This record gives sequence, C-alpha cells and structure tokens, in this order.
Amino acid sequence: MEKTIGRRKFLRNSALAIGAISLGGLDAVADTKARKARTAVSVPDTLKFNKEGKFKIVQFTDIHACDDHEQNKHSYDIMNNLIELEKPDLVMYTGDFGGGDNIYDRLVGFASSRGIPCAVAFGNHEPEDEKEREAVLNHFASLPGCLNVRKDAETSKLPGATNQIIPIYSSTDAGKKSAILYLFDSHCDHHLPGYDRKNDWIKPEQVEWYVRHSRALTVENGGVPYPALAFFHIPLLEYGEAWNDSRYKNMGWRIENEGCAPVNSGLFAAFLDCGDVKGVFCGHDHDNDYVVFKNGIALGYGRFSGGLNAYHTLCRGCRVIELTEGSTVFDTWTRMETSRMLYHITVPYSFTSDDPKYRPRP
Repeated sequence: MEKTIGRRKFLRNSALAIGAISLGGLDAVADTKARKARTAVSVPDTLKFNKEGKFKIVQFTDIHACDDHEQNKHSYDIMNNLIELEKPDLVMYTGDFGGGDNIYDRLVGFASSRGIPCAVAFGNHEPEDEKEREAVLNHFASLPGCLNVRKDAETSKLPGATNQIIPIYSSTDAGKKSAILYLFDSHCDHHLPGYDRKNDWIKPEQVEWYVRHSRALTVENGGVPYPALAFFHIPLLEYGEAWNDSRYKNMGWRIENEGCAPVNSGLFAAFLDCGDVKGVFCGHDHDNDYVVFKNGIALGYGRFSGGLNAYHTLCRGCRVIELTEGSTVFDTWTRMETSRMLYHITVPYSFTSDDPKYRPRP
C-alpha cells in the first residue's frame, strides 16, 4: 500500500540501497530441548507463569536492520535497554527484521543472552519466495533460545512459515496449560490486479488450522477456552474499521492509515466464534501504536523498534503485555526508548469501565 509518507519508496531506497501451526507450536518443546544445551546461558524451552501468576511479553517490531551498523546501533541499544528494564518472560518479534543470518542471530541473542526465550512472526519484508521464507524459519529454529520450530507434516500444508501455537504453562503445575499464544504468517504482497493496497492477508487454510486447534484446546480444557493472544505482522481489516467507528473506544497514536489487506481474511470472525483470543498484536505501520477494543477483542499495534533507515515519526520503543494466570484480563503499555511508559491500560476494563483506576496512565 503506497502511503502518503512513502512507506515502500523509503524502505526500498534506504534499507535496500544501504546494503543490502501439529499443533506445530506445541512441538517446540521437543525441538528446543536439543538446542538448550548449546547456549552458554540457560534459556527455558517452555513458557510458564511466574510464582506471582504473571507472564510478561515484550514485543518489538519492524526493525529493518541492514548491513550498515551505524544505522542499527541505536535500535539495538534501545532493544537491549528495554529488555533489561522490563525483564520479560518472552520477547516477541513481529516481523520485518532485515536480512541476514547475523541480524537474526543478534535479535535472538538480545533475549537468549539474558536467559529469556523469544519467538518471531514474519513480516512482508522477509523473503516472499516460500522456500527462502522457510529457510529463514529454519535458521531461527536452529538458534538456542528461539521457540520457533521447523515446519512439520501439518504446518507444511499451510501458506507461509511462522504458523505456530505456543502454550504458557501453569505456575504450579508444569504439565497444565494456562494460556495460548497463536503465531501467524501474514505473508508479503498479494498479486490481485487493480488494487493500490498490496498487503497480503492470512489465508483460509491458516484460519481453518487455528479454528481446529482452538476448538480442540477448548475441549481439552473442559469446554472453557484458554485465554489467548495472537501475533502477526500485517494488521487485520478490522483495525481501521474499528478506529473509524465511534462505537469502539481506542487509545494511543494513529498517524498513518492502516496498511491492511483489501480482503477480509475472516480471522477476526474466527476469533469471535472460538472465544479464546482476547488480544491481537501486529506491526507493519511504523507510526501507529494504538489499541482499539472491538467486540471483546483488543486490536493493538507494537511500537516501532527500528533504525534510522526506516520511516517513523513516533519515538521508538516496544509494547509490553502482562498476562495474569487464570484470567482473560491483561495489562498492556508502550515503553519508549527514553524508558518512559505510556498508555498503561487494563483490557477490557480500560475500555468498558468508568472506574478511575482503569484510566490510561500516565
């Protein structure tokens, strides 16, 4: 989608010129055990709530790293500092990393060097070719501390690469799931004629995969959906629709139009039908960081985390999401590169309650 601020032209002329779900996710446990021994710092190969019943995720997005170190150093420093400040249980990267194994290694290392696992969901600036995209996934899957796994018999039939389910286990029972993270590959560009908006959408096979496993997990949990979040790169069509509809309350910044696909994937409707996903977090639009609440689901952006070679108006930083065990209520905020916190909200109450304690802070 051609933005008025020149998204595609900017990235092409800067980043390129500078230098160039098997519950497939549940198999991450077996896949990562062999890798754990290869890292100097012990990194958990499963996720669990801490003894206080909390689980914190730091989301970085749209790093657009390149071979010019000076273009990236500040963003690397920011990510390191924010991980150190927030001390999350998981670092989640939602696409557009930049190219090259050394960059992928570095991103995983920011977390794994501190004993923190990470996971990735691919963006539209990862390779579009399916074999090349899978090769990048395989590299991430080989890195100690990264929870992504290679495609298996089931996920090999799905479009894209980073389609995965990652459970978060109970603080008191290592074998009991308490929450679920769904990762989707939102692909690159579509090739339909006559559309200015070229961003692709999550495909029917992926939606069917999600529904199948979501329903199976609900049965496993005695008919009650596990609280869940979803992460991917390109925003759903419902983001812009909700922002522009006065019935839906929003909080945060919207400086550019949503770079969503021109086609509704049906994923949001699937989330509503299955009843487990209560928060969706994407990237892609560098100058949006808002959360809008539509039909019981928070649709949120990360905060742009990239370097000087990619367009941005907003101060760089990250999104933080903190889950509470046994609850569908969660807190989220943005943390800027200056370490300042913005828009600390409690979902859903910051959108549904008039109680002053749920107002955004600061």
